[in-house]
Amino acid sequence: MPNETIRCLKKKVLLGAILFTITFMEICWSMGNFSERISLGFLDCSFVENVYLMSILTAIFLTIVFLVFSFIKKIYLKSVIEMIVLIPIWVLLNYAIFVDRKSSWSIDIFQREFFYTILLSIVPVLVVSIAVVLFARCISIVRKVQ
Repeated sequence: MPNETIRCLKKKVLLGAILFTITFMEICWSMGNFSERISLGFLDCSFVENVYLMSILTAIFLTIVFLVFSFIKKIYLKSVIEMIVLIPIWVLLNYAIFVDRKSSWSIDIFQREFFYTILLSIVPVLVVSIAVVLFARCISIVRKVQ
């Protein structure tokens, strides 16, 4: 029984670490252009610290959400649902960074801010999403072989 608990805990920690890493990478890739700008919300907070905190909180939240989805046995359905959850969260995180570091210093309307965020986010979000789905698929194939 203790081995089972430890194995389950390792899976959850690994899932959280993976979600943290891919979220951190995605935000840095999408919003890295604004890393030198000063944050309006936290004047003494660097870009990396801001992204780190956002990634930690997102990883904890998504780990809980994805554990709920772990009961879905069909891998394709599960992957689609996870991406439907993951992609809007990444875009909203990118939007928060954009508003905090760029748009808050000027007068912009919500539609223009959101469109610009989508424009900056589309390639990184799609590439990382596809990589996540392929990674999940490879893991499921390895589990079936074992």
